[in-house]
Amino acid sequence: MSVDDREVTGWPAGRCRSLLAYLVTHRDPWPRREQLMNLFWPKAEPGPARNNLNVTIHSVRRVLRAKTETPVIVLADGAYRFHAGLRLWVDVDVFDAEVERGRHLQNGGNPEEALRSFERAVGLYRGEFLADVPYEDWLVVLRERLRLAHLEALERLSGLHVLFGHHAAGAELCRDIIDLDPCREDAHRRLMTCYSRQGLQHLALIQYQACVRVLDEELGVGPTPETIELYERIRRREDV
Repeated sequence: MSVDDREVTGWPAGRCRSLLAYLVTHRDPWPRREQLMNLFWPKAEPGPARNNLNVTIHSVRRVLRAKTETPVIVLADGAYRFHAGLRLWVDVDVFDAEVERGRHLQNGGNPEEALRSFERAVGLYRGEFLADVPYEDWLVVLRERLRLAHLEALERLSGLHVLFGHHAAGAELCRDIIDLDPCREDAHRRLMTCYSRQGLQHLALIQYQACVRVLDEELGVGPTPETIELYERIRRREDV
């Protein structure tokens, strides 16, 4: 996180970063005081929960005050929000917008612009959201949503690269998908296709064996008829 182009460091222990991240990602509507108390200290009585919230907000404000004179977090009408004078740039927001824009463009028949949107989205994803913050339920939900959106962006982007004949780029993206989710059979098939179209049939056949193995080990199932048919066509050196 940066404020006025200055990286914010020196976060104290506790829930400071998590609470600030919640405010950043839950701005419509802004969370009320009681909502934050119930979310972050669900087992505490109202008095201690309110005190914990006040202490945490104070700690967050103290860290941010070292970077800017503008009050970042304010309390208005029982809800915590960011100061109206602040201009926010949130990578999660931009990531979501680019994925949605890419879907709209691709579904609307504009694959060139869709490819660029998905490239921007994939470039913004830096792994698990707040990976170094301890387990909290709200983070689990957000992390999973972003993980699935990232996989979708990779899948759509790889398909678009294959559509345009960029088989090396498509193969690289398929490998990324398989690294993240080894049981994505569609990614294995697309990677086999990319290898075959590059004249690397031996790699395509090896990839099929890898697909068969992981499906058996992880899910206890075999490949679908579609995957088997692709394998047979590549084995016979037919065009795919």
